[in-house]
Amino acid sequence: MTQLEEYQIKDIEDTLRRVSNLLNAPSRETCLKRDIMLCWNWLYDALHDVPSDKTSDRSIDYRMKVGQTPYNKN
Repeated sequence: MTQLEEYQIKDIEDTLRRVSNLLNAPSRETCLKRDIMLCWNWLYDALHDVPSDKTSDRSIDYRMKVGQTPYNKN
């Protein structure tokens, strides 16, 4: 597996956040929107050192919990 630098992961996370906002992905009405939110949550957890067992426990919420909006702290 190719290792990514932190700045690359942050850029991917930011791109998913922007796509989420553009497509209103927090509504999770379609498979694409659910996948965008799931992937954004995975990247967010990776950037914030959330243990993989907690990320795994939250996987259903990450896919199905309506209303969570990706944000940018910057």
